Amino acid sequence: MDTEKLNITLKIGEKSYPMKVNREDEEKFRQASKLAEEQFIKYKKAFANLPKEDILAMVILDLAKKNIDLISHKGNPEFFLELSDLVNNLGDYLKAQ
Repeated sequence: MDTEKLNITLKIGEKSYPMKVNREDEEKFRQASKLAEEQFIKYKKAFANLPKEDILAMVILDLAKKNIDLISHKGNPEFFLELSDLVNNLGDYLKAQ
């Protein structure tokens, strides 16, 4: 297993976030960042009067709800638990910013 760490920068909500991730997780983080940014843009257009922090909270809730939907479906439970951890980690990271 390759555990080399990479320094990457992800953009969410008009802000850049430098992160250190495992090489094998880089693409997953980039995809998650892209998805979160797309949701941010969607909510920003719909709620232009809200501050960025509120829009980011809406993005986190939307992605968490989608995560719960996926977990509730039958399938590989380990995959969904890992996905849940990823969403939770992303949410925790954004809250800390």
